[in-house]
Amino acid sequence: MAKNIEYRDNTEEVLSALEAAIKRGNEAIGMTAEGHAKKKITSAGAVDTGRLRNSITYALAGEEPHVKSYKANKGGKERETYTYDGTAEGKKGSGVYIGTNVEYAVFVENGAQGRTPVHFLQDAATGHTDQYKKLMEDSMKNA
Repeated sequence: MAKNIEYRDNTEEVLSALEAAIKRGNEAIGMTAEGHAKKKITSAGAVDTGRLRNSITYALAGEEPHVKSYKANKGGKERETYTYDGTAEGKKGSGVYIGTNVEYAVFVENGAQGRTPVHFLQDAATGHTDQYKKLMEDSMKNA
């Protein structure tokens, strides 16, 4: 006796769940990297007004930054509101970026005029790869 076998194509559902899991993983990685960068710049004593620290954010590829605007914690002119415009480079969902739009950040990151480099962004991006791998694995397991 022959049985009727019914097949169903779940490709769209699987791809959608996979995309969502990757986005969740990248979001978790971005939030974690932002925290590492802010912690490092603070612990290095490189915070005066708080503008640079408050400007550190992440953005998923092809999307706007997580933080849209920020202010310094103290200082006269520094209390104005600063904003981010545009979207991160790359195909949507292909990765996550961490950074800042503060013009003097490069001098804090790399050092200048006798100032010791802090490498707050470099270390946040590359110094915690095992943790980031675990965050993505956890996200994929929960897809």
